[in-house]
Amino acid sequence: MASWQNSGAIDIFDKNRIDTLTDGVFAISMTLLVTGLDIPKLGGIITSGTVDTVILNLFPDFIHYLIAFTLLANFWWTHHLRSHYLQAINRKIIFLNMVTLIFVGLIPFSTNLIGDFPLNAHAALIFELNLLCLGLLSVLQWNKVIGSGMCLKQDADRKMMYLGKEDSYIFPVLSFIAIVLSLVSIPWSAFIYFIAPVYIAVIQWKDTKSAHRNLKVT
Repeated sequence: MASWQNSGAIDIFDKNRIDTLTDGVFAISMTLLVTGLDIPKLGGIITSGTVDTVILNLFPDFIHYLIAFTLLANFWWTHHLRSHYLQAINRKIIFLNMVTLIFVGLIPFSTNLIGDFPLNAHAALIFELNLLCLGLLSVLQWNKVIGSGMCLKQDADRKMMYLGKEDSYIFPVLSFIAIVLSLVSIPWSAFIYFIAPVYIAVIQWKDTKSAHRNLKVT
Protein backbone atom coordinates (compact mmCIF):
# COMPACT_ATOMS: atom_id res chain seq x y z
CA MET A 1 0.00 0.00 0.00
CA ALA A 2 1.29 3.50 -0.82
CA SER A 3 2.73 5.64 1.99
CA TRP A 4 0.05 8.30 1.55
CA GLN A 5 -2.64 5.67 2.16
CA ASN A 6 -0.88 4.41 5.27
CA SER A 7 -0.66 7.94 6.65
CA GLY A 8 -4.44 8.33 6.75
CA ALA A 9 -4.15 11.92 5.53
CA ILE A 10 -7.57 13.39 4.70
CA ASP A 11 -6.16 15.99 2.29
CA ILE A 12 -4.70 13.44 -0.13
CA PHE A 13 -6.65 11.74 -2.91
CA ASP A 14 -6.19 9.22 -5.69
CA LYS A 15 -5.02 10.89 -8.91
CA ASN A 16 -6.65 8.58 -11.46
CA ARG A 17 -10.05 10.27 -11.56
CA ILE A 18 -8.63 13.78 -12.09
CA ASP A 19 -6.36 12.39 -14.84
CA THR A 20 -9.40 10.84 -16.54
CA LEU A 21 -11.37 14.09 -16.29
CA THR A 22 -8.41 16.06 -17.64
CA ASP A 23 -8.01 13.70 -20.60
CA GLY A 24 -11.70 14.11 -21.39
CA VAL A 25 -11.68 17.91 -21.31
CA PHE A 26 -8.54 18.11 -23.43
CA ALA A 27 -9.96 15.60 -25.93
CA ILE A 28 -13.22 17.52 -26.29
CA SER A 29 -11.46 20.89 -26.63
CA MET A 30 -9.01 19.57 -29.21
CA THR A 31 -11.89 18.05 -31.18
CA LEU A 32 -14.01 21.21 -31.02
CA LEU A 33 -11.16 23.20 -32.56
CA VAL A 34 -12.03 21.79 -35.97
CA THR A 35 -15.47 23.46 -35.81
CA GLY A 36 -13.66 26.72 -36.50
CA LEU A 37 -12.96 25.47 -40.02
CA ASP A 38 -16.49 26.28 -41.10
CA ILE A 39 -17.15 26.18 -44.86
CA PRO A 40 -19.72 28.88 -45.74
CA LYS A 41 -22.82 28.07 -47.74
CA LEU A 42 -22.45 29.31 -51.27
CA GLY A 43 -25.28 30.61 -53.44
CA GLY A 44 -25.53 31.19 -57.14
CA ILE A 45 -23.04 29.87 -59.65
CA ILE A 46 -20.04 28.18 -58.04
CA THR A 47 -16.80 28.28 -60.02
CA SER A 48 -13.29 27.06 -59.26
CA GLY A 49 -12.43 30.66 -58.43
CA THR A 50 -15.21 30.76 -55.85
CA VAL A 51 -13.87 27.59 -54.19
CA ASP A 52 -10.33 28.98 -54.23
CA THR A 53 -11.58 32.12 -52.47
CA VAL A 54 -13.29 30.03 -49.80
CA ILE A 55 -10.10 28.01 -49.23
CA LEU A 56 -8.04 31.19 -49.03
CA ASN A 57 -10.45 32.70 -46.51
CA LEU A 58 -10.11 29.54 -44.38
CA PHE A 59 -6.33 29.95 -44.19
CA PRO A 60 -6.35 32.06 -40.96
CA ASP A 61 -8.71 29.56 -39.30
CA PHE A 62 -6.46 26.65 -40.28
CA ILE A 63 -3.27 28.34 -39.03
CA HIS A 64 -4.82 29.19 -35.68
CA TYR A 65 -6.24 25.65 -35.49
CA LEU A 66 -2.69 24.30 -35.85
CA ILE A 67 -1.36 26.69 -33.21
CA ALA A 68 -4.10 25.88 -30.70
CA PHE A 69 -4.01 22.11 -31.28
CA THR A 70 -0.22 22.00 -30.91
CA LEU A 71 -0.28 24.05 -27.71
CA LEU A 72 -3.14 22.03 -26.20
CA ALA A 73 -1.24 18.83 -27.00
CA ASN A 74 1.77 20.26 -25.18
CA PHE A 75 -0.27 21.30 -22.13
CA TRP A 76 -1.84 17.82 -22.06
CA TRP A 77 1.58 16.18 -22.24
CA THR A 78 2.89 18.46 -19.49
CA HIS A 79 -0.05 17.53 -17.26
CA HIS A 80 0.76 13.84 -17.61
CA LEU A 81 4.45 14.52 -17.10
CA ARG A 82 3.63 16.14 -13.75
CA SER A 83 1.23 13.32 -12.92
CA HIS A 84 4.01 10.80 -13.59
CA TYR A 85 5.88 12.07 -10.54
CA LEU A 86 2.84 11.86 -8.27
CA GLN A 87 1.42 8.91 -6.39
CA ALA A 88 -1.55 10.98 -5.19
CA ILE A 89 -2.87 14.56 -5.25
CA ASN A 90 -3.99 17.11 -2.68
CA ARG A 91 -6.68 19.81 -2.67
CA LYS A 92 -4.36 22.54 -3.98
CA ILE A 93 -3.33 20.45 -6.97
CA ILE A 94 -6.97 19.56 -7.69
CA PHE A 95 -8.00 23.23 -7.47
CA LEU A 96 -5.27 24.39 -9.87
CA ASN A 97 -6.10 21.55 -12.25
CA MET A 98 -9.80 22.46 -12.31
CA VAL A 99 -9.01 26.15 -12.93
CA THR A 100 -6.72 25.06 -15.77
CA LEU A 101 -9.55 23.06 -17.33
CA ILE A 102 -11.70 26.21 -17.38
CA PHE A 103 -9.19 27.86 -19.71
CA VAL A 104 -8.67 24.65 -21.72
CA GLY A 105 -12.41 24.65 -22.39
CA LEU A 106 -12.22 28.26 -23.60
CA ILE A 107 -9.54 27.53 -26.22
CA PRO A 108 -11.99 26.52 -28.99
CA PHE A 109 -13.89 29.80 -28.49
CA SER A 110 -10.80 32.03 -28.49
CA THR A 111 -9.32 30.12 -31.44
CA ASN A 112 -12.50 30.50 -33.51
CA LEU A 113 -12.59 34.19 -32.64
CA ILE A 114 -9.04 34.94 -33.77
CA GLY A 115 -9.47 32.68 -36.80
CA ASP A 116 -12.53 34.63 -37.95
CA PHE A 117 -10.95 38.02 -37.17
CA PRO A 118 -7.18 37.48 -37.58
CA LEU A 119 -6.40 41.18 -38.02
CA ASN A 120 -8.45 42.37 -35.05
CA ALA A 121 -6.31 43.29 -32.03
CA HIS A 122 -9.06 42.50 -29.52
CA ALA A 123 -9.64 39.01 -30.94
CA ALA A 124 -5.90 38.32 -30.81
CA LEU A 125 -5.75 39.69 -27.26
CA ILE A 126 -8.46 37.31 -26.02
CA PHE A 127 -6.70 34.32 -27.60
CA GLU A 128 -3.33 35.31 -26.15
CA LEU A 129 -4.73 36.05 -22.68
CA ASN A 130 -6.32 32.58 -22.75
CA LEU A 131 -2.91 31.03 -23.44
CA LEU A 132 -1.20 33.30 -20.90
CA CYS A 133 -3.52 31.98 -18.19
CA LEU A 134 -2.79 28.40 -19.22
CA GLY A 135 0.95 29.07 -19.21
CA LEU A 136 0.93 30.69 -15.76
CA LEU A 137 -1.24 27.90 -14.35
CA SER A 138 1.18 25.33 -15.73
CA VAL A 139 4.06 27.00 -13.86
CA LEU A 140 1.97 27.15 -10.66
CA GLN A 141 1.10 23.47 -10.98
CA TRP A 142 4.78 22.58 -11.29
CA ASN A 143 5.42 24.53 -8.07
CA LYS A 144 2.64 22.68 -6.23
CA VAL A 145 3.76 19.29 -7.53
CA ILE A 146 7.39 19.87 -6.58
CA GLY A 147 6.35 20.95 -3.08
CA SER A 148 3.63 18.33 -2.61
CA GLY A 149 5.53 16.26 -0.03
CA MET A 150 4.09 12.78 0.50
CA CYS A 151 2.09 13.06 -2.74
CA LEU A 152 5.34 12.58 -4.66
CA LYS A 153 6.61 9.15 -5.60
CA GLN A 154 9.63 8.13 -3.60
CA ASP A 155 11.74 7.82 -6.74
CA ALA A 156 10.57 11.13 -8.27
CA ASP A 157 13.44 12.83 -10.09
CA ARG A 158 13.47 16.38 -8.73
CA LYS A 159 16.07 17.52 -11.25
CA MET A 160 13.79 16.56 -14.14
CA MET A 161 10.85 18.19 -12.38
CA TYR A 162 12.71 21.49 -12.10
CA LEU A 163 13.69 21.21 -15.77
CA GLY A 164 10.01 20.69 -16.64
CA LYS A 165 9.12 23.77 -14.65
CA GLU A 166 11.79 25.84 -16.42
CA ASP A 167 10.57 24.69 -19.84
CA SER A 168 7.00 25.72 -18.97
CA TYR A 169 8.03 29.38 -18.68
CA ILE A 170 8.18 29.57 -22.48
CA PHE A 171 4.38 29.87 -22.73
CA PRO A 172 3.88 32.87 -20.38
CA VAL A 173 6.85 34.59 -22.04
CA LEU A 174 5.54 34.05 -25.57
CA SER A 175 2.03 35.07 -24.50
CA PHE A 176 3.33 38.29 -22.94
CA ILE A 177 5.23 39.14 -26.15
CA ALA A 178 2.17 38.32 -28.28
CA ILE A 179 -0.04 40.52 -26.09
CA VAL A 180 2.37 43.44 -26.47
CA LEU A 181 2.38 42.94 -30.24
CA SER A 182 -1.43 42.92 -30.24
CA LEU A 183 -1.60 46.11 -28.19
CA VAL A 184 0.59 47.92 -30.70
CA SER A 185 -1.67 46.60 -33.50
CA ILE A 186 0.86 44.26 -35.13
CA PRO A 187 -1.19 41.68 -37.12
CA TRP A 188 -0.71 37.92 -36.84
CA SER A 189 0.87 38.28 -33.40
CA ALA A 190 -0.20 34.71 -32.56
CA PHE A 191 2.37 33.39 -35.04
CA ILE A 192 4.96 33.83 -32.30
CA TYR A 193 3.63 30.65 -30.67
CA PHE A 194 5.28 28.62 -33.44
CA ILE A 195 8.50 29.25 -31.49
CA ALA A 196 7.24 27.03 -28.64
CA PRO A 197 7.46 23.57 -30.32
CA VAL A 198 10.86 24.45 -31.80
CA TYR A 199 12.13 25.58 -28.39
CA ILE A 200 10.80 22.47 -26.65
CA ALA A 201 12.27 20.16 -29.32
CA VAL A 202 15.71 21.80 -28.94
CA ILE A 203 15.57 21.60 -25.13
CA GLN A 204 14.54 17.93 -25.20
CA TRP A 205 17.30 17.16 -27.69
CA LYS A 206 19.86 18.80 -25.40
CA ASP A 207 18.51 16.96 -22.34
CA THR A 208 18.62 13.63 -24.21
CA LYS A 209 22.14 14.30 -25.42
CA SER A 210 23.23 15.22 -21.89
CA ALA A 211 21.64 12.06 -20.47
CA HIS A 212 23.46 9.88 -23.02
CA ARG A 213 26.73 11.63 -22.18
CA ASN A 214 26.21 10.97 -18.47
CA LEU A 215 25.49 7.29 -19.16
CA LYS A 216 28.76 6.96 -21.09
CA VAL A 217 30.67 8.56 -18.23
CA THR A 218 29.16 6.19 -15.67
